[in-house]
Amino acid sequence: MLMLLVSATWNSMVAKEVPKLSVEEEQQFLYYFYEAERLIQSEQIAEAKPLVEFCYALNPNDATINNYLGLYAQVEEDIAKMTEYFRRAYELNPEEYWFNHHVLMLKSEDKKSQQQAVKQMAQLAQKDKKNAELHETLQKAYILLEQYDKALEVQDCLDSINGYDAMSAMQRYRLHATLKQEKQAIYEIERYLDIDPDNYQFQVFRMQLYEQTQQPAEKMIVAYKAILKMDSRNIVVMNNLAWNLCLLKQDLVYAEQLSRATIMREPSNPIYLDTYGWIMYLLGDCQSALFYLERAIEYSGTEVEKEIATHYKKVQKALTHQLSNTLY
Repeated sequence: MLMLLVSATWNSMVAKEVPKLSVEEEQQFLYYFYEAERLIQSEQIAEAKPLVEFCYALNPNDATINNYLGLYAQVEEDIAKMTEYFRRAYELNPEEYWFNHHVLMLKSEDKKSQQQAVKQMAQLAQKDKKNAELHETLQKAYILLEQYDKALEVQDCLDSINGYDAMSAMQRYRLHATLKQEKQAIYEIERYLDIDPDNYQFQVFRMQLYEQTQQPAEKMIVAYKAILKMDSRNIVVMNNLAWNLCLLKQDLVYAEQLSRATIMREPSNPIYLDTYGWIMYLLGDCQSALFYLERAIEYSGTEVEKEIATHYKKVQKALTHQLSNTLY
């Protein structure tokens, strides 16, 4: 179905767009213009077209009529006419009819046309600082042209218009990440969580982001604890929190409780068995550590994780040393 936009009010067009018509012509134009709009709004699109064309014959310099004819040409896939009508509508009333014209220019493969569209939209945005749709389209245009720093500047404007929210934070994250600004990208996620700490989706995203960027154990622990606060049975997070506590040799009793819960639920998981075995080693129980590490190796199959093998050798050596001290 043809999606025709509701036009600007007649009063907003008269002074700038309509040439001097006779009284009779003006009355005719108004009558058919409003009748066409009535039909369009009641979704009688085809019936409205002859009336739109009649209005164009009376006044080809009306922006709204040119825009409507551009939309009809779009449905009919007449690219040449569509381009011309949208261009003309924009020239007659750029503040009202920038969208179709500029989107069309941006979709072209001509870089010069794309850059011209962006320049014109940027000028309009300077004049109309509260137009969210204009700024959103401008930002998409900057992204299309890979001008991500300018897209970030537009996001500042969008936040002042729409307010700062989860979508803003995610867009800022993506743009910083694309610019390979890792610290700023992570900051945007952390910044939003300061405002909305109970947002589970963002907490998970922060956790994954920390893992991908290999953040320090201190930061990992904060992220994992936040997840467990909302999802206390998340077995993967329980293991990872326990492991990061091991790395810092902190709160090992709590780490043992977490890790024990994971092997009770998945007693043949070599990763969880390795974590528990290593915690027991750090707690000084080398015999228990060796037992769980042997099981980790057993359940690993033919390919034992290098880290598990390293832990096993270290615990075996420590146990041998303990036995030697006992004997002598």
